[in-house]
Amino acid sequence: MKKAKSVGLIGAGSLTDSPLTRFWWLSERLGPVKSSSYRVASRIANMLRAGHPVKDYAEFESCILILVSVPEENVSQVVSDMLSAGISWRGKAVVLCSTWLDSSELRELSARGASVGSISPIPGFDDQRYLVEGDSLAIRESKRLVEHRERRAVAIQRPLKPFYLAALTCTGSLLFALLRVAFESLQLAGIPPGLSAILLEPQIPRTLRAFLKGGRRAYPEPRELPRQLRVLSAASPELAHYLEQSCRLASRLMRKDHPFDKMKRLG
Repeated sequence: MKKAKSVGLIGAGSLTDSPLTRFWWLSERLGPVKSSSYRVASRIANMLRAGHPVKDYAEFESCILILVSVPEENVSQVVSDMLSAGISWRGKAVVLCSTWLDSSELRELSARGASVGSISPIPGFDDQRYLVEGDSLAIRESKRLVEHRERRAVAIQRPLKPFYLAALTCTGSLLFALLRVAFESLQLAGIPPGLSAILLEPQIPRTLRAFLKGGRRAYPEPRELPRQLRVLSAASPELAHYLEQSCRLASRLMRKDHPFDKMKRLG
């Protein structure tokens, strides 16, 4: 069997908790490791127990997959350094390891012929699900690297990652804020925090099951909302305002004539 071409890594920052340490195929395929200095590259290779440090990009010429795992604020400088390296990017997959950034950060490399993409762990799956995004070669090479036994990759094309991130915002930041309103409302009702958690915990999977089963048709319109807002306003105007605005926006979103539904019909 022909040996697979090596993987190159450009790394910086702390990689101790990086998914790279858990990719089974990386130890077999990793070749050149580049960082801000040869000493740092050596430390990364030793930590991964794979690959070998290099001082320049010359050995990356033979790599079909090049991983970039650096702090977000360093990505633009790394891309600039890669563009100045004097090697051909055509036929190479350059993949950014980042939860929030995507292949758009590598667009200048794409213009030079590289197939670009990104890899990010999907929260809540204990290292068993990853999102891979990008061009076809980048997706194919990323899946080869990621998938092993029970670990699977969910693949999406460029430039669709912001839609995925919007889902994380809904189930993260927005849900967190709503839970704060719920907890504080129960505290205003005189229910202690421990009991509040017991009362609220079953509500989230219950709502999720209703949505998955019935979609928008299962949307429960708020009951007795004016009375809730009146009482809550007297105790905490900020919470009342957030609840009122959230309910108003939710009702608009669930309307049958919402623009998103028209877009789906046109599609």
